[in-house]
Amino acid sequence: MTRNIASAILSAIVMFCLAGLFNGVLAKEFIQTHVNASMLRETPNLALIFIGYLLLATLMVLAYRKATLPVLAPMKRGLTVGLAFAVIWLVPYSLVLFSVYRFPYEALAIDLPWALVEQGLGGLVIGLMQGKRAYA
Repeated sequence: MTRNIASAILSAIVMFCLAGLFNGVLAKEFIQTHVNASMLRETPNLALIFIGYLLLATLMVLAYRKATLPVLAPMKRGLTVGLAFAVIWLVPYSLVLFSVYRFPYEALAIDLPWALVEQGLGGLVIGLMQGKRAYA
């Protein structure tokens, strides 16, 4: 149980930091150029963002523990779960978001590859922390 909680927390921290790197540094110019500033909060609610990543990481830990991928090494298993979650959560979320707000469709080409990195590394952390544990 402690390992599950620690895995979720560390994975959430990694994904939260990667999101900050992406949005605050790597894609900052793109966001400033293509996203209407009136749609953004002046100061993002970082606590709420972290809670979102913690929820995502918790679901990823549960999926890792239940995944029927026991033949994979823990790192590959974690990476696989992370990549699957990137697609499972980002694609539906993006379809809804992009159909409501005037986000440029070019952002989809940036968001999905980055989500694969972000959630992939979050899953990798889970795999490293869970190791070769019995499957529940």
